[in-house]
Amino acid sequence: MKGRSLFSLTINIIAILATSIPEVFAQPSPRYIDKNCHLNQELPQIERFTLFHRSDFTANGQNYWFYTARYQDGGVLLCISKPNFNQPKPLNEQKIAANFIDKIVRDPNNKTAFIIAVREGNGFETPVTNYGLDLSNVDRPKLTSLSLLQRRETLKEGESRAYTFPGSAGQSITIDLKSRAFDHNITLFDASGKNIAQTTGNSQNRRESQLTVKLPSNGTYKIIVKGGDRTSKGSYSLSINSNHL
Repeated sequence: MKGRSLFSLTINIIAILATSIPEVFAQPSPRYIDKNCHLNQELPQIERFTLFHRSDFTANGQNYWFYTARYQDGGVLLCISKPNFNQPKPLNEQKIAANFIDKIVRDPNNKTAFIIAVREGNGFETPVTNYGLDLSNVDRPKLTSLSLLQRRETLKEGESRAYTFPGSAGQSITIDLKSRAFDHNITLFDASGKNIAQTTGNSQNRRESQLTVKLPSNGTYKIIVKGGDRTSKGSYSLSINSNHL
């Protein structure tokens, strides 16, 4: 009798869960959407975008989904809908859609905004630009570049390079340097000339450095890029971006 009761209870729980879970989450993975942001698992390969990010948010008392999907060539489609892909519409933000998205996170200071890291081209030494997408007005999304500095240059043997950029007190920034050619060091100085952060990129981490810093004050900051030794030389990319709107 006890065994039958437990079995019946299990069946009932499964039935309740099956009816309470939205149908969209029962869809197979990966999930596909068309160019108009509609969910459609029957799309032929040439017409489908593969979903790779989804977040929910609330604006003006209404619940929404923000989601992105990638086409087979790497291009992306940005979408907004009501929950469960209801009433979807694409966001026509060509600065993002024409490139490659590396990361999407919520803006730490704005519940209706997202920070989107965009690689402007293919390849290891491609600069990265952060964009802030504010969806507080879903009918008029606002896209803002958060780039403070972008460079693609070549370091000569024994050389070092200095760059400056404006910063604000409490601002979170990320410095990203990539080079296939040489090991390197980057050092950040505040407006008074004080060394506030540094890091090293070498062959063990693919000669890539990424440094996130919270700036202590308003002013002009300086970053020094130099090779790991006096023979270091070659091409590199340097990106400095704010991490919030």
